[in-house]
Amino acid sequence: MGSAPSAEAGTWLARRLEFAPRDDEWEQFYAKNHNHVPSLEGPVDDVRQIMLNTKMRGQGKAVPIDVGLSVNDVFVSVTTKEGEQRLGLRVYRPETDANTRRPAMLYFHGGGFALGDLDGEDRTCRALCVCNQILVVGVDYRLAPEHPYPAALDDSWEALDWLLQNADELKVDKTKVLVGGTSAGANLAAVLAQQAPARGVTLHGQLLRIPVVCQSKSDLLSRGLLSMDEMHDSPILSRGAMEQFLKWYDPPSVVDPAVSPLLAFESTLAAVPRAYFQLCGRDPLRDEGLAYADALSGAGVPIRVNVYAGMPHAFWIFPEISKTQVAAKELTNGVKWLLE
Repeated sequence: MGSAPSAEAGTWLARRLEFAPRDDEWEQFYAKNHNHVPSLEGPVDDVRQIMLNTKMRGQGKAVPIDVGLSVNDVFVSVTTKEGEQRLGLRVYRPETDANTRRPAMLYFHGGGFALGDLDGEDRTCRALCVCNQILVVGVDYRLAPEHPYPAALDDSWEALDWLLQNADELKVDKTKVLVGGTSAGANLAAVLAQQAPARGVTLHGQLLRIPVVCQSKSDLLSRGLLSMDEMHDSPILSRGAMEQFLKWYDPPSVVDPAVSPLLAFESTLAAVPRAYFQLCGRDPLRDEGLAYADALSGAGVPIRVNVYAGMPHAFWIFPEISKTQVAAKELTNGVKWLLE
């Protein structure tokens, strides 16, 4: 089974077991390449290096995206409780008519709020830029445990404010600004989408790839979201890794929608822009992602969902897998749909 492309096919969470059976190609790849599939548990510096090595290996095996765009790093000075800090941004611009205003996406990398950087998501941002002809801004937000909650969220807002303030210079169409990300980065995108109306900011859409949307164990259980336990020892991301990430992120409350967007009021959900999801069938985060898709749909938000049956969290970091190419094509189409 490839992916489930139609939101009209039924309630997403009710279909969760449909996505759980193992994928033969992945199982064979994992058996032969076990040493290349990371375990994200351990000391933070070690896990950061493991994650970076894995992503750079995958990017090195993929076809380069060097034509049709320009890439520049920008550093923004922001004021924090720790004093002045430099926020790193990487701006990807398509090589189109310089006078044409284009849509833009703010993109947040994954890594449990503790891992990841601009380099690890570089190819994804390049693909989004070239394939969708949009300006993409990757955000090098501060990481836990050195910078616990809400540092990453604060930096996310600083990045969005910078993008909007510089829209004229960047030739950005402010009516078509998207937020997106992977895993913890998708959490940041979802939170920005929820908080934007109260801040007077209008967003056009959100890209949520394998999002972290419920950090409360009790709410996972009460809502019948069982994948965190059922997939507790899944490759790449385990329950132990998620518990470690949460300890490092250290939010004061796991039921705050700024930490667990799934727990927001329906009136808050109803005000967010359309959302495109990419979810994985053997991911501890599967059920909360499915539940969030249902919650948005129930609140009247247009959604589109692709689920990759039998696949672990972020399997697309391995270009050798055929579903990686499927996911890449559907990512392009999903963002195209967001921009409609």
